[in-house]
Amino acid sequence: MKIVSFKLLMITIILPMFLFSQKNSSMTTEGTLLIMGGDCTNDFFISEFAGLIGNIESNIVIIPTAIEDKYIDSDNDINMLKKPFTDIGFKNISIVHTRETKVANSDSLNDILLSANGVWITGGRQWRLAKAYNGTKIQGSLKTLLNQGKVIAGTSAGASIMGDVLVRGDSKTHTIMLGDYQNGFGFISNFAIDQHHIARNRQFDMFELKNKKPDVLGIGIDENTGIIVNKNKFRVIGKSYVTIYDNTRWSEERDTIYQLEKNDKQFYTLSNGYEYDLTKRKIITKNDREISPYNEEVIKKITGTYQQIESLKYGQNLKIKVTFENNDLYFEQSWNNAKYKIEYHYLTTFFRPNSISAYHFNRDKSGAINSFDFFQFGTTTWIRQ
Repeated sequence: MKIVSFKLLMITIILPMFLFSQKNSSMTTEGTLLIMGGDCTNDFFISEFAGLIGNIESNIVIIPTAIEDKYIDSDNDINMLKKPFTDIGFKNISIVHTRETKVANSDSLNDILLSANGVWITGGRQWRLAKAYNGTKIQGSLKTLLNQGKVIAGTSAGASIMGDVLVRGDSKTHTIMLGDYQNGFGFISNFAIDQHHIARNRQFDMFELKNKKPDVLGIGIDENTGIIVNKNKFRVIGKSYVTIYDNTRWSEERDTIYQLEKNDKQFYTLSNGYEYDLTKRKIITKNDREISPYNEEVIKKITGTYQQIESLKYGQNLKIKVTFENNDLYFEQSWNNAKYKIEYHYLTTFFRPNSISAYHFNRDKSGAINSFDFFQFGTTTWIRQ
């Protein structure tokens, strides 16, 4: 009888360990990633890119290697590739592209890449990127840029290549989840990224990959949507959703994270403003916020008065004044004169302790802070006065 009890106890202990055991995902470099789900070569995302790298005076490199040759083989094609960037004011634009390993390992091409403040990897077919650059100096130079604190952006195929597990890397058809090219650039470990996700009804395709690689953290990013990744955290930006496949299901209404069993095929979605912790594999809630020392450079740029433009439609004039007093940051609300101490988290994200409230400050294309998104069960935008 004692032996039976012991066996039952062992089952009770081991089963939860099995359900919860999985490898971590994490950034393998410093720097910042802007990962977009396609249809993102527009003013919103290019301006976001400009703000992240500094401003439109910065040096940028475009990598169009995912695109079919016939669309990038003339000066007119290259000019069209640059046009969305020149239209918002970028002047210092270089192209890095080759299909040859010898050229990808050349100092001349890598010197161009290493001169960039930011890199934009276009859409197309991700296997072309893997074939051209995996194991070459170009891949190493991209990681060098990130370790220097620079920014790499990628849309569509340029998004998928950023993980270490390459989704749809098949040279014959892009419908196979694990094709003949299965390794991405590896900026994030144990991580797979699908794109055009909801627009192309791909929500259940990730389970084909998860059946073979159950420990991989999978995400699907929809069109006109992206994530900004820094210090193992990401924030969703844009118009649609990011789908999470982390072996859990999060319910916002119930404020509960459900651990899934091995064969459960469930996922959840995050929209603009929500944040996620890669290493903990969970949405960031008020209890997950970690106070960081104030970034003096950021503090100098964010103080001032901000107005909620939407409130003017309803005859209101809501404002928040941001001040820095005695080495502490405060937000003061005009409608009730309430004043709150605000702490720093990461990048340009601040938060109110013991509250879900978070404030994500945005840079315009000149690099100036021009607004912040106030997140609290949804997002409102406040414009600097």
